[in-house]
Amino acid sequence: SALQISLLAAWGCALLAAVSVAGLLWGVVKLSERRAAFVSAVTHELRTPLTTFQMYAEMLSDGMVTEPAQQKEYLATLRRESARLIHLVENVLSYARLERGRGRRRTQRLRVGQLLERAGARLGDRARQANMELQISAPDSIASEVVCTDPGAVEQILFNLVDNACKYAAAATDRRIHLDLRLQTDWFELEVRDHGPGVGGAVARRLFRPFTKSAHEAAESAPGVGLGLALSRRLARQLGGELRLDASMRDGAA
Repeated sequence: SALQISLLAAWGCALLAAVSVAGLLWGVVKLSERRAAFVSAVTHELRTPLTTFQMYAEMLSDGMVTEPAQQKEYLATLRRESARLIHLVENVLSYARLERGRGRRRTQRLRVGQLLERAGARLGDRARQANMELQISAPDSIASEVVCTDPGAVEQILFNLVDNACKYAAAATDRRIHLDLRLQTDWFELEVRDHGPGVGGAVARRLFRPFTKSAHEAAESAPGVGLGLALSRRLARQLGGELRLDASMRDGAA
């Protein structure tokens, strides 16, 4: 009857609503768990360099390190740890701005060669800290082309990729990190490639997800909180581009 049909439709709608609410609640709980794990990982990553800072600073200020070579080594360690802290805070603040919708880009027109030159010094310094070599390949015909983009965002994306290569390809025999520039039909392609072990299927599926690295994983794997690639993809898309993993290559490439 019409009444029965109406009751069935009402129960169906109620069931769908219950399923939708349950799915929403499950998503909220999972996101909360991931963010809690992220906060724990950030805390772990902050504690390590800060402990090093305190210990080395106290030893230097108390005159416990008198050999010039050892003093130089300690100061180099403090410099590396400060750069690590700056990189971590930079990523967290940038992602927070994007989450709040305040990550507006400041675009400007410049040659591709200028863009790589601006980022190259910082990227090369990061590679040298890991005893690796950054090799930039940019044909003159392409480097002279003009683009309109945010150079700061591009540098942050490239730094995250090179930083990952330094950390996860640290045991590679080939110490080179390649930054290659190519011109496609109507867009440019920047590829960062190392000679590390690459990325497995299970890891690749959550590679660009934020808040996926727990404190335990941060302690057991390379330093980091698992936010750099998620941030880099969002920055790339905000600039009208895309960031992806090239799984077809034997070595790691993004």
